[in-house]
Amino acid sequence: MTTPKEFLTSFRYESGGQYTCLRLHKGRICMWKFHQDRLGEASEELQAKVFAHAREKFGEMVHLMDVMLTIVNVNGDFRVHVYKMPGLLYVENTLVPTVKSIATIVLGSPRCNPEVKHVEWIHDRKPLEELATRKAKELGISSFGEVLLSRLDTKTGNTELLEGLITNFFVVQDRRLYTAPNDVLLGSTRALVFEACEKLGIQVVLHAPIMEQCDLWEAAFVTSVVRIVVPIESIHHQNKSSEAWHHDNIHQAPELLDQIRQTIYELIAIK
Repeated sequence: MTTPKEFLTSFRYESGGQYTCLRLHKGRICMWKFHQDRLGEASEELQAKVFAHAREKFGEMVHLMDVMLTIVNVNGDFRVHVYKMPGLLYVENTLVPTVKSIATIVLGSPRCNPEVKHVEWIHDRKPLEELATRKAKELGISSFGEVLLSRLDTKTGNTELLEGLITNFFVVQDRRLYTAPNDVLLGSTRALVFEACEKLGIQVVLHAPIMEQCDLWEAAFVTSVVRIVVPIESIHHQNKSSEAWHHDNIHQAPELLDQIRQTIYELIAIK
């Protein structure tokens, strides 16, 4: 089965290239208005096309399952890819449902054009993905799961952590949720996290988390359409002066993250 990434990179683009990834939940497109705005396309024909592709792939099962959809503008024509939604990996024998955590590596500077979800980023990020894979192997990081892009605050000398290559990044500190402001890709799950936090009474602070304060974090996680909320167990980074590699273990808060995750699932059912 062709993966979404293989699908997106299979076309020759002369124009377009904007794309979006979304969830079809029991026969209903989640956050359709959000994805229409991202694509700049509000036609009913596109919505009908999406449903037709999903039914062609899974038949009436689309009303009983979650499906991952990818829509891309190929030279003015919207193409649709349908993929079975991958499941999450959970830690066994825990009192609270706990998704397996991942290790992250801090590599790379901010995106040049973060507000647009474009196939060009798939090609731009490839060197970082390859470097991170080599570095994870070199450092013996078996649970490596994402690269974090960062920016140096020249006034304080601190490292601001912005987003992942394919995820948004969040930190819980002092019972507040911190994430980079609107200079990162504004993911649909990011928007759901904000709504979930409002329901749970958690204040959201639009300020990039500071790597040097990671010992104060109560939890850290990344989000995506597929994985919803995935906890981070460690951050691996290079010392600015010695260039030696270090890592910091991150506190875990499975109950809080499960609350956020379950609230997002409730929102998915009605959005």
